Amino acid sequence: MRNKDSKGKKKRVGAIPTDSFSDIAFLLIVYFMVATTLLKVKSITADLPSGEKAAQAQSEKTPIVNLRGAEIFFNDKPVEMDDLNARLAALELAQKQNAQRVIMLESARGTPYENYFKALAAISSNGGVVAIVEAEEK
Repeated sequence: MRNKDSKGKKKRVGAIPTDSFSDIAFLLIVYFMVATTLLKVKSITADLPSGEKAAQAQSEKTPIVNLRGAEIFFNDKPVEMDDLNARLAALELAQKQNAQRVIMLESARGTPYENYFKALAAISSNGGVVAIVEAEEK
């Protein structure tokens, strides 16, 4: 009789079936490789001035970079981006004190972000400190 009872009962094994885990892991790896974008984010570091008016009053004349749409002006004279880099390099901002390194950056509405970013990068790469001019709303 024992043989009949043992044949009717199935043996239960306490192991977890792991046969398909490698397939699932492979599919997850493929999914994340396809779904992930590997882009290097372009960024610049910029030192912003403290905002004290006394430091600006001591400087003789603060250079101004105006961005008006696709046009770039340096001290109210139209320039190209290469000319802007050359003029900023001629100022030798890296050798000056912090109060004399300030460059005013004004941007009009409708200015492409690419131009704004290039002007900001040009000022920072030449050792300048960017002072962003914000128009007062009336």
